[in-house]
Amino acid sequence: MNETFNLYRLQQLDTQRLQRLKRIKRIDQIIASDIAVQKAQKRIDLAQEQHTEKEGVLEDYINQVSEKTLKLKQTQAKLFSGKISATKELQDLQAESEALTRTIRTLEDKQLDAIHQVEITQAELDDARLAMKNLLNEQATENSVLLGEREKLRLQLPKINSQREALRTQIDDSLLDEYSAIFKNKGGIAVAEVLEGSCKACGFDLSPTDLQQAANPGVIVKCKGCGRILYKS
Repeated sequence: MNETFNLYRLQQLDTQRLQRLKRIKRIDQIIASDIAVQKAQKRIDLAQEQHTEKEGVLEDYINQVSEKTLKLKQTQAKLFSGKISATKELQDLQAESEALTRTIRTLEDKQLDAIHQVEITQAELDDARLAMKNLLNEQATENSVLLGEREKLRLQLPKINSQREALRTQIDDSLLDEYSAIFKNKGGIAVAEVLEGSCKACGFDLSPTDLQQAANPGVIVKCKGCGRILYKS
C-alpha cells in the first residue's frame, strides 16, 4: 500500500483547500474594509442621528400644539357657554384664551421651523444613502475581478473537499491522526518532498538510509530536521 503517496496527495489537497479559503477570506476583507465605504456609512449614521433628533423635536411641538389647542377649546367653551356670569371669572377665561392663542401661534411657528429642519436632515440622509449606493455600484465594477476570483475559488472547494474525503478513507486512522497533528504543528505542511537528497520543507540533508526508506511507499519516514513525513517520488 502506497501510504506515503496517499499522505502526499492529501497534503496537496489540504494545501489547495487552505490556499483557497485564505484567499476567499482576504478578498472578503478587502471588500469589507474599504475606507470609502466606512466613511460613507459614518455619514449615513450621522445623518440618521440628526434626522431622528429633529423628528423628535417636531413631534414634541406637534404634541404641544395639540395639547394647547385642546385646552383653548375647553377654555373658549367655558367662556361662551353662558353659564358663567361673574365678571372676574370671565376676564380670567378671556385672558387665558388670549394667552393660549399666543402660545399656540408661537409653537406653530416653531413647528414650521422644525418641519423645515426635518426636511433638511431628510434630504441629507437621502443624499448620504444615494452616495453609498453609487459607491457600492462603483465598487461592484472595480471589484468585479476580485468577486469573480472569489466565486471561482468557491466553486472549486466542493471538488477538493470530495477528493479529500475519498482519500482519507484510504488511509489508516492512526496515520491520519499522526498526519493531522504534524499538519497542525508545522504550519499546514505535514508531508515534505525529498528534493536532491534533502527535505524540501526545511533543507535538512537526509542520510542514505532515510533516502532509501523514503523511496519505499510502504514505510513512513520522518525528517530528522523538522519531523515531517518524507515523500520521495
